[in-house]
Amino acid sequence: MNNKNILRNILLISSAAVMLSCNALDIMQDNKLSASNMWTESSDVTTSTYGIYYRMRSNFVSDYCNVWYWGELRVGDYMWGPSLESNVNNANMIAVRESEMTGSSSSSSWSALYTVIDQANSVLKYAYEVDMTDEDRDFSVGQAAFARAYCYFWAVRLWGDVPLNLQPIESTTQSETYPTRTDKAKVYAQIASDIDTAEANVDYLGSNKYLATADAVNMLKADYALWMYSTRDGGDSYLKMASDALDAIGISGSRLLDDYTSVFSRTNKLNKEIIFAMNNNQTEKLLGGYYWQYYYPSNLVASQYQQNPVPINETQWMSYSREFLDVLLASKKDNNDSRVDCNVGYGAYGAGDSHIISWPNKFLGDMSATKVVMDCDLLYYRYAYAVMMDAELKYYRKDYPGALASLNIIAKRAYGKEDFYTDATEDGVLNALVKEYFLEFPCEGVIWWALIRLDKIWEYNPSLETKKVGNANILLWPVSTSSLNKNHNLRQTEGWS
Repeated sequence: MNNKNILRNILLISSAAVMLSCNALDIMQDNKLSASNMWTESSDVTTSTYGIYYRMRSNFVSDYCNVWYWGELRVGDYMWGPSLESNVNNANMIAVRESEMTGSSSSSSWSALYTVIDQANSVLKYAYEVDMTDEDRDFSVGQAAFARAYCYFWAVRLWGDVPLNLQPIESTTQSETYPTRTDKAKVYAQIASDIDTAEANVDYLGSNKYLATADAVNMLKADYALWMYSTRDGGDSYLKMASDALDAIGISGSRLLDDYTSVFSRTNKLNKEIIFAMNNNQTEKLLGGYYWQYYYPSNLVASQYQQNPVPINETQWMSYSREFLDVLLASKKDNNDSRVDCNVGYGAYGAGDSHIISWPNKFLGDMSATKVVMDCDLLYYRYAYAVMMDAELKYYRKDYPGALASLNIIAKRAYGKEDFYTDATEDGVLNALVKEYFLEFPCEGVIWWALIRLDKIWEYNPSLETKKVGNANILLWPVSTSSLNKNHNLRQTEGWS
């Protein structure tokens, strides 16, 4: 099946699924409709499997529900602030940055995640009811299990107890239509089960990095295992789980690109460092992801610098804080950090008196027009994160020399120096881990979760410690008011409104 036919069928399946299933606990469907006539051939299942990732991407390119809002922006004032040029602010961004969200905050919606989960549930159900080859069935089941685990991993870390729907919603009489929140321990257990299912079918997943691959499954497995060990008191069995996953991927500097900037190329998208990405070629006129919010309107940039080097778009809502900008610039000045020019643009480019402005250059799209065309892919797992997780794993095992060896794989590309890190003490390794997460992954939605795992979030966002006194769930999110209003069985996250 050619790509055009695949896309056409995905759109058909997705459109049908909107009518036949719920829109993630918010939109109730007509219970007179039946899905039974939709799932009759092998192609119905395989095409709908591709549709899972179409839906997943639709979630993560939304204005407010994405890896940046759901994680990194919450690092707070240490890392993020209003535009240096105009001091503009977006109310929703302020609430997230200050961890003062409510159920009315745009980012509090889990709806689109459950749309992905519902489609994965359909594939997992009908793959065993439709006549298929073993290869097609194993492909579909493995892909759907990975996608469901991936979405539930986001949901449970964000909201704690969440509805655990494992059947597709095909009738308003189903319990899944108006679910309650399930204890997070059961959700985590289901994630592990789905990872096992994906792993059991890994030989049939293929090599398309816009879908699950063997490496993507192992990245999720390692990510999950380190989270369970560090935040859920999971014990050493989870370190073994992470180790097995990272060993299966293989930790070596040979899988890093020599040039950090090339990782985020808009022309060489699926390069060797990419493990799991979501296609963003602009043919569907998507916004292109959260990073459009870093770019400046033309009236705030001197004309001679527009699109060279300053990216131009509609409204620039957020830029690095002065403190974090200084961290980045110091890394370049003091250590010749080759990543900095990709991670930040900075200079006297502003309109009027040439005010100093800054913006992230990472994920920069096509700048040949008057406004940036955001056609970079959305990256969710890349190889450098596997190397960092390996260093983190060894830190937890108190193998500090081993942790430094992995950290120095990252550092060699960044600083052009062998054995950049030498302090093999517990504090030395911990500080190096935190430093490299900040310098390697800004704007990628990784840093918040790493700081929680390493128990450093309180240091970088001390306001959370104060707010924790009145809200033990300060690291979680409120449930959207829309979901609460449409499902009487749901309850707000304790401590939130």
